[in-house]
Amino acid sequence: MNSRKPRTLLVCLVFLVSVFAVDAQAWNFKVAAAPDRQEDLFSPSTAQNKPIEKIKTKQIVKCKPAFPIPTLGQAYMPSCFLPQQKQRGWKFEAEALFARVKGHVKYSTGSASYYLWQDEIDLNSDLGLPDHAVLGTFSATYKFRPQWSLRYSIMPFALDGSGTIGRNFTFGNSSFTSGQPSRVKWERLYQRIGLVYDPVQTPQARIGIFADYVRIDDKLSAYQSGCCADVMNSDLNMGMAGVEYERCLKTTANCNTLSFECRAGVAFLDEAYGTDISSALKYSIPMNNGRWGFVKGGYRYMTYKKKYSDVRSFDTAMDGGFVQMGFLF
Repeated sequence: MNSRKPRTLLVCLVFLVSVFAVDAQAWNFKVAAAPDRQEDLFSPSTAQNKPIEKIKTKQIVKCKPAFPIPTLGQAYMPSCFLPQQKQRGWKFEAEALFARVKGHVKYSTGSASYYLWQDEIDLNSDLGLPDHAVLGTFSATYKFRPQWSLRYSIMPFALDGSGTIGRNFTFGNSSFTSGQPSRVKWERLYQRIGLVYDPVQTPQARIGIFADYVRIDDKLSAYQSGCCADVMNSDLNMGMAGVEYERCLKTTANCNTLSFECRAGVAFLDEAYGTDISSALKYSIPMNNGRWGFVKGGYRYMTYKKKYSDVRSFDTAMDGGFVQMGFLF
């Protein structure tokens, strides 16, 4: 009786092991033969046999950098570049010239046989005009084609002098006596309008050729108390041709640009001649929407001379340092 129980337990144990072994082989067979989507084996069966949907994942958006990343075109941007005036864009300039003023005048309206021996009158030592003055110039430039611009500039000024005459001289039809108090006033309106053509225009440099019409109106008045007074009017209608050059020297990380600029023009026609030459350093600062502001400082020299006759001539020269500010948009 007792011996049967161990046998019975042993038989039951062998049966159970064999059953589990068969189930394990069947399980391994199903896994080996399962399709790629093995998650279907564990999904609960439904009457409609709906396919199992994969979990939708959201697109990962990277954070924007704190500074702009340069594009392919910007990667090849030159290290030094000049501000470029856009087509149909404007440029305005205001200049203050700290000039040394010099000149000579010869003006006689009496008998030529008597006045031919007269020397030229010095504007400073004889007439008492100041030899230093601050002269203002205003300019506007309109770019109507990629390489063509229209430019206009004006320089009005008036100089007053007073004191005693240094020597005897004849001015107009009057004889001025040395040692007598006098008053002198010189008024000038200097205007230029013309075209500028840029045959060379690169990010680093620009070369321009300009042709201008020059108009100069002069009025020189002299008065001596208790004696006499006279006025000389003079006008010039001239042409001017010249060249201008600008070269980039350095561009900083925030696009501020330092450049060198020079301009030289020669005036002719109307039996007169003149020059207008300047050179300067220019510092440009970018503003919004393609606008630029700039300041400029340098040296300028101007001279104009006309000899009407042996008894009438006018020769003037102005030179000195200047500062300029302007806007480009």
